[in-house]
Amino acid sequence: MTSAIQKFLDAHNRYQALDALRFDCRGPRQREMVHIEILRAYLEVQYRARVIAGLQYADGMDFAETN
Repeated sequence: MTSAIQKFLDAHNRYQALDALRFDCRGPRQREMVHIEILRAYLEVQYRARVIAGLQYADGMDFAETN
């Protein structure tokens, strides 16, 4: 479990760093690339949070159901 939490924290720190970087973009191409990386980082943070919460799915088999 400690590994899962550490991966979540690493993903969250990456997301925050990219979010701060978006104000320093010099052109539209760089702004687009940073925006894409922010979205990827956001999705990774969400995935890591779901893993910690036990809501992950594998091979179409539900390991946990939400109400």
